[in-house]
Parts: sequence; C-alpha cells; structure tokens
Amino acid sequence: MTSGRQRRRVVPDYMAAARLTVPEHISVQRTTLVYIAPDAATNGLDPPGSHLLALLRDGPLSVYECAAHLGLPYCVVRLLVAGLVGGGTLLTRDPPATDLPDIEILELVLNGLRAL
Repeated sequence: MTSGRQRRRVVPDYMAAARLTVPEHISVQRTTLVYIAPDAATNGLDPPGSHLLALLRDGPLSVYECAAHLGLPYCVVRLLVAGLVGGGTLLTRDPPATDLPDIEILELVLNGLRAL
C-alpha cells in the first residue's frame, strides 16, 4: 500500500559530506568567505553540493551563513566546503582583518561603567 504522500528519504542530504575526501591543508572556519570558482565543474554534484552552489550564485557568503541558509549544522557545511574546495569547485578567502581597539581605551570605558 502506498499513500498519497511522498516517501521520506532514509538518509538525510547532509550525509553526502561523509563521502567527500577533505584535504588537511585547507582551513575552513566560520568566517571564511566561500565563492564559486570561475572554471568550476558543477555537473555530478550531490544534492547538498548543488544546493550550496545555488546559494553562492548571488555572491560569496561565510561558511556560517551557508550553514544557516541550508539548515545544516556548521560542522557538516565546513566539511562540504573543504571537500568542494579540494575538488576545485569552490574557492575560499579569509575575511578582511579588523583592527581591535586599544586595550587602554577598553579599560577606561570599563572603569567609567563601573563608576556609574
């Protein structure tokens, strides 16, 4: 007997990341910006990889943003991105460095707040 509903997949899409070979030399963090390589071969990707590429067509996103949009755990998207970078489909770059405020200024602000 079959009902009118579609059958649910037994294995979720994010399990496709388990089949990827992740190079050790590629470092992917939460704030790493990800974008599609100009000469990327997009044929034959698993559903999570295809969804990620569709998401990145509008421009680069951080790994954490990709995880939020895809509704997948960060650690899974991190492996997925690292595997696709190793295959030449995606490129990454570190976000622009920001200058941290001087510690003396922070101490003055903290002392001022304590005085209130």
